[in-house]
Amino acid sequence: MKKFSLILPGAIALLMVATPFAVQARPSGLLAQQTQQQPKRVRANKLNLTDTQKQQAKAIQEQTRNEIVSQVLTQAQRNQYNAAVQQGQKGSWRSLNLTDAQKTEIRNRMQASRQRVEREVLTQAQRDQMQQFRNQQGQRRSRPGA
Repeated sequence: MKKFSLILPGAIALLMVATPFAVQARPSGLLAQQTQQQPKRVRANKLNLTDTQKQQAKAIQEQTRNEIVSQVLTQAQRNQYNAAVQQGQKGSWRSLNLTDAQKTEIRNRMQASRQRVEREVLTQAQRDQMQQFRNQQGQRRSRPGA
């Protein structure tokens, strides 16, 4: 169960914080390789979260993960997931054969968790910085040929 608590919070954190950083200018050569290999967590640190903020975000993520496991998954899926986590298997969610309704519910809960972290954990300056990164990401996506 401890390994599971490391997997999902990491995934949520990446979705929550790193998504705006994930689509950056495409560097070439060695720099491109280094950027692609750089952990998203490191890129997400551009928000300069304090240790307290990191702990608060992790607590929210763990709460969300626990709610998803207990309220969205069926008993059989919980058993399968817990077994996979205990064996240290990554990508345990993929093997659960989630229904479309479950996928939607998980997506909604994760989005709500990200919004809660933004609202309750981030400072106004960090929220502004995150919005700036999102705007830059949107501009890159809307460019022809990008």
